[in-house]
Amino acid sequence: MPQYFKTAGYQTGMFGKWHLGGNYPRRPMDRGFDHWVGLGNGGLGISDDLWDNDRMNDRYWQNGEVVSKEGFCTDVYFKEAISFAQKAKTKNNPFFIYLPTNVPHRDNNVPSAWLTPYLDAGCNLDQAAFYAGIERVDLNMGRLMKFLDQENLTDSTLLLFLTDNGSILPQRKPGTDIDRISGMRGMKGKLYEGGHRVPCFIRGPEEVLGKPRDIDPFTAHLDLLPTFIELCGLAKPAQTIHSLDGRSLLTLFQGKKTWQDRTLFLHHQNGVKGPQKYEEAAVLTSHWRLIYHSEKEYELYQIKEDPSQQIDLSAENPKMLKHLQKAYEEFWDSLDHEEASQRPILSRHATTHLSKGWQRQIRQAKIGNRSAWEVEVADSGTYRIEIRRWPREAGKIPMQSGLPPAQEPDIQFIGGKSGDIKGVALDIESVELTTPQNRKTIKRKVSSGDEAVSFDLNLSKGDFEFSASMILANGQKMAPAYIYATVLH
Repeated sequence: MPQYFKTAGYQTGMFGKWHLGGNYPRRPMDRGFDHWVGLGNGGLGISDDLWDNDRMNDRYWQNGEVVSKEGFCTDVYFKEAISFAQKAKTKNNPFFIYLPTNVPHRDNNVPSAWLTPYLDAGCNLDQAAFYAGIERVDLNMGRLMKFLDQENLTDSTLLLFLTDNGSILPQRKPGTDIDRISGMRGMKGKLYEGGHRVPCFIRGPEEVLGKPRDIDPFTAHLDLLPTFIELCGLAKPAQTIHSLDGRSLLTLFQGKKTWQDRTLFLHHQNGVKGPQKYEEAAVLTSHWRLIYHSEKEYELYQIKEDPSQQIDLSAENPKMLKHLQKAYEEFWDSLDHEEASQRPILSRHATTHLSKGWQRQIRQAKIGNRSAWEVEVADSGTYRIEIRRWPREAGKIPMQSGLPPAQEPDIQFIGGKSGDIKGVALDIESVELTTPQNRKTIKRKVSSGDEAVSFDLNLSKGDFEFSASMILANGQKMAPAYIYATVLH
């Protein structure tokens, strides 16, 4: 999407959670964004997140560099987005902004004062923090809309609000997994409607969108880019090789009744290594939902008559079941499974960083001993492979040293924030690296005060696997939490 807008002359900015790659060429700055401020490649507190982030006064990636910014994360993202839009307007440039907050999401850390209204209303601590984080999004949406009004941008700007999955804290009916407000079954991570059906509000000029109303036909996120292409006259980027699966919503905006039924497909395979056929998949039409748990375990629901997905009709509707199963088979065969498992790339363009686990596991030295890393070497050359226990941005901390719990007086930790945990000291005696091309194992001693151990390797182009281990004085092997690869020449 940003590549389409950039090709058409728009200023493009991204503020928030990316989660589509932490290394070249999959960072926001490599994918069409002129300006990027955001979280590391994933959620709060994972190893790819910058060290000790907790939502308040955090470190962020800004165009590939680590910066510190004061304030709550949602406030930071909206402030940066408004500033970006202001600069674009001053230069009379059209702009495209992608603003995916990482709230609400665990850990639900917020300032203590924000919890009070919800605790007073009878919520437990987790619920109060969840709702307080959502309220902060609401307040900032108000700030953004006020800015557009004040700058006379409202009538020339499309503003969209949508979410990426269902709730992590649904208000279930007693004894069920059905939300008592929406009536939908399931939650985030589930293939039932409550896991993936989300709101999408669009505000814009009436001559484009028509009168305010609900639009009922079966649509999806993948329809947004075709819509923007048609509405904004976007040109196709030269590097685009894939066709678009979505369709423009413009006919729906115009009130035309030409929207044909369609079949869409979803998977939820977090934690699965490589795409797995039939694994947690769904086939969706405007009338039906086929949900696979495995090849032999599936359910079929008529979604309009049974929006809570309580009556499995797979036995009563063999013809429809076979039709949707055939559609899934054809869809699966059309996928590029190799592309779905791309490896981190070592290149001349940027330092590649690899990491494992969650920061709380790293502090507790509980990341296991599995140390294999699959990489693609894009540019032949000499690379410095730097093995670390603690990340670079944590400061000058020896590999053998422990860490005190992090202190953040402006926030209340909710749900086991990693910085609450003391970082244990380890008697690391040496580090060994098995080189990716000739499978030779090199061992280096770790001296007191060493922050890292480095190996300089001559690597040629290709896909490789290498492994690294930290060896304790008792002979135990542990996977290093962080590896950095930088080309020397």
